[in-house]
Amino acid sequence: MRDFALSRIVPVMPRLSLAVPMLLTSVVAACTSPQYAIYQQQHAGGGSSETSASSDAGAETSGDSPSASSETSSAAETSVAATTQTDGDPTAGDSGTSGTSTGDDGKAVPVAVEVFVEPSPVTEVGPVQVSVSTSRPVASINVFLKKNNEDGDVPLVVGAAPGNPVHVFEVTSEDAPGDGMHTIRAVAHAADGVSGEASSALLIDVQPGGSDVWPPYVKAGPINGFTSAALRGNGIDVAGYFETNDGLAAVAVRVDGTKGQPEGEPVVLGPVAVTGGGRGPAIAAAGDDAAFVAWTQADNGSTRWAVSRVKFGEAKGPVWSGPSKTSANAIAVVDDMLVVVGAIEIGPNTHDLGVWWVSAESGQVLLVQSFVPPPGDDPNNWRDEIARGVAIVGDEVVVVGERETKNAELALVRRTVVLRFGLDGSPFSEWTLPGDLLDEDAALAVAPLREGGFVITGWGRNLNTVRQVLTRWFTAEGEHVSVRVEPTPSDDALGFAVGEDREGKIIVAGALHQPTTDANAWIFAVPGPAGAHVWEVIRNGPGQGPDEAAGLALDAWGHVYVAGSEFDALQPRAFALRLYP
Repeated sequence: MRDFALSRIVPVMPRLSLAVPMLLTSVVAACTSPQYAIYQQQHAGGGSSETSASSDAGAETSGDSPSASSETSSAAETSVAATTQTDGDPTAGDSGTSGTSTGDDGKAVPVAVEVFVEPSPVTEVGPVQVSVSTSRPVASINVFLKKNNEDGDVPLVVGAAPGNPVHVFEVTSEDAPGDGMHTIRAVAHAADGVSGEASSALLIDVQPGGSDVWPPYVKAGPINGFTSAALRGNGIDVAGYFETNDGLAAVAVRVDGTKGQPEGEPVVLGPVAVTGGGRGPAIAAAGDDAAFVAWTQADNGSTRWAVSRVKFGEAKGPVWSGPSKTSANAIAVVDDMLVVVGAIEIGPNTHDLGVWWVSAESGQVLLVQSFVPPPGDDPNNWRDEIARGVAIVGDEVVVVGERETKNAELALVRRTVVLRFGLDGSPFSEWTLPGDLLDEDAALAVAPLREGGFVITGWGRNLNTVRQVLTRWFTAEGEHVSVRVEPTPSDDALGFAVGEDREGKIIVAGALHQPTTDANAWIFAVPGPAGAHVWEVIRNGPGQGPDEAAGLALDAWGHVYVAGSEFDALQPRAFALRLYP
């Protein structure tokens, strides 16, 4: 196994809902700037100047630039008085050089600067806009960040052209750039060598990772549990199971991302035969206004998979059924096709892994791929293979699950299987875990990585021991490169869902048995294959019974949406969380 280092690139993604604080005024006359009016009043009559004699370079690289008094001012303060510097001879404007600006006394006109920061204070992750207003035209602007109680400035942007905004930087967590009071300093350079600077206080107070954005949605009633979640717009679509007079039914619900409450009525889809993390019902978002749900329904003593298109606020659409003796555990959307993954029943407790490409318009099965061990490994096809998760990774469909095989002692064990297909269903590769770390394991979920490749989670254990959450990293070529075990030697634990946030942390949602008679929902973030948990949340329902975090979705700002079920007095109930990254 070769070493593998994961590096992360956090994109700058301006939030459209942020209001622009002020138009940048690189062409506003000096008399229209209140800062410059103050400057004129302070310097009227005597012609004396309190401008700094230092050069631009010295002023911009100094670690002592904004005074301590300005840094600790109110967070609502938007700017402080500007400092003006003149490079070279202040009378250079008399030579007629293009771009110079001089007053009636023949001296270069100062540049007054104001700095505006939006939002301030910053209370959640997202973009921060830095805008700059100048009293006369300037050629470029440099922006610096100074953290209180730290020496030196951190350049945010150097040589920015006047625009709106001058710079947008990202607050990605309570650690980046860090909670507390900061100072944003801007230095504006005019074409005639005159420069001015000003600063603004910036307070960052972001909630720690893993804390609630809105109160958890929990409601006793007919919706017993959520088993899958998909991000769509400002919120999540969730699938789960609904108790009816005739038994359990698959259900879809839309949860608003701002308030954490359901939007409209739940959509009840049809009878469901099996439920739970790694077994569905499963949901996948499709475009801006719809989602698809896949589940397993009973069929004359056996089962078959079912799929339905859900458009919230409208009547339930048609239900498309798969072949008899099939089941569905996960679903993905590829353009105008659906990829449904699960199993094909061969005999009692024996399945072949199944993958179906289905038309998103008609429900017609377009292609079927199955995984069956070679005859030399399983001549009578008696061993069990099941697909548990699917994800679109670049231009591939990656399917993960489990298969039975024999270990070195010829005992039957379960091992992770990873299948890679083209988007059209053409097979690329198959990989089975060789049992390098633990005796057996299984993959329950897969998610793409932004830099290429994918990550899977599930469980692993040695024989006759409890299961532990096992997470593995793969390259874009499907090469296994890293593995991580969350040691819970006395508690059975599984990872049902996985994703990568904007900072490159891996988020795992699952269940932890503490003790084995009671399972708790377990959500945690890890920095990579090594390192302590960045944060974790253990949710213990009010009753002694199975609680599990089965569905996971992450938005562009890094917020973590979790859907699952928890046990109340006599039955499970659904819950949904939204956590800070």
